[in-house]
Amino acid sequence: MGKGLAPHRRPPGFTLIELLVVIAIIAILAGLLLPALGKAKSTAVRTACLSNYRQLNLCWLMYAGDHRDQMPPNETLLGGNRSANTATPQTWVRGNAYTDTDTTAIEAGVLFPYNRSTRIYKCPADRSTVRDLKKIPRVRSVAMSASMNTSPSPRDDGYAYCWHRVTDIVSPAPAQALVFLDEHENSIENSRFAIPQPGDWTWIDFPATRHGGGVTTSFADGHAEVWRLVSADSRRIGAKPPWIQFESVKTGDPDLSRFHAAIFSRR
Repeated sequence: MGKGLAPHRRPPGFTLIELLVVIAIIAILAGLLLPALGKAKSTAVRTACLSNYRQLNLCWLMYAGDHRDQMPPNETLLGGNRSANTATPQTWVRGNAYTDTDTTAIEAGVLFPYNRSTRIYKCPADRSTVRDLKKIPRVRSVAMSASMNTSPSPRDDGYAYCWHRVTDIVSPAPAQALVFLDEHENSIENSRFAIPQPGDWTWIDFPATRHGGGVTTSFADGHAEVWRLVSADSRRIGAKPPWIQFESVKTGDPDLSRFHAAIFSRR
């Protein structure tokens, strides 16, 4: 009698319960990993922004080295509204960050020959658009402290506090003297960042809050760092729609105090 054929056996597979368990495990792992990945991405963007500021600050120092210690000009023409406030033709960067549709104004600035990358003029986390129309990305988020040669003469324009040469910076020391910073997308237009003298608790312009509530800054010695804004008034102002200017805060506001110390001479 011949041997019969062996019965056909189905290969073993997952049961529905096992499949659901595997899916649940994957979901848990994804939930654990996504925050870590998000944090890693934020750290990478912050590092790139700091690198941009170090490069831009190096351009500033190289310009001074080529011009007998004279800082690049940082003048602005005030036209009374956000679109009309522009940098003069001879300043470190021309134009208006709110209205410029391309990098022409950046390339015409006096610092551009020292580093011909337009990317260093914009925080990689900045998602703002020209005239806030959600069509054309803006090309610049950086501004220069008004204490850095905003006026050719100490008597002009009321800016008696501004420095004209790098060696003028003594107090605060160069490592504490603000040069560049990332300005808030709802505040930036011309080339300079201005605040009133100490004792006046009002922001004229307002710093960016893109890096977890922090603003990228660079200093006269060449280093860059991120300052975290900590006051309730800063959080309130940072969440306002355009245009942010002349915003009052409580007396002694720690964020504005920090900028006062980094912008104004204590001679």
